[in-house]
Amino acid sequence: MSESKGQVENLLTELGKRIDDLVGEVSETKDEFRDEFEKRIDELKDQKQKLEQEFDEFKSQEKWNEAKSHFSSAVNELKKGVESLFKKD
Repeated sequence: MSESKGQVENLLTELGKRIDDLVGEVSETKDEFRDEFEKRIDELKDQKQKLEQEFDEFKSQEKWNEAKSHFSSAVNELKKGVESLFKKD
């Protein structure tokens, strides 16, 4: 159980760093795209914050095994969102 918690904590930390990287990259984009990127980054930050709050609630409860698949799915979706912003078209 503690290994799974550590993996989620590491993923959330990694996502936080990737979001911070995005914030830096947005400052270098053209004005016409900047507003949309900033909006998407704010959405990602909100999703990450909600995940962290849920994780904090569940990690101290007995239902961790039931919740870890939910967190894994949610973190993977958030990670896909961050990665889609990093892709260069």
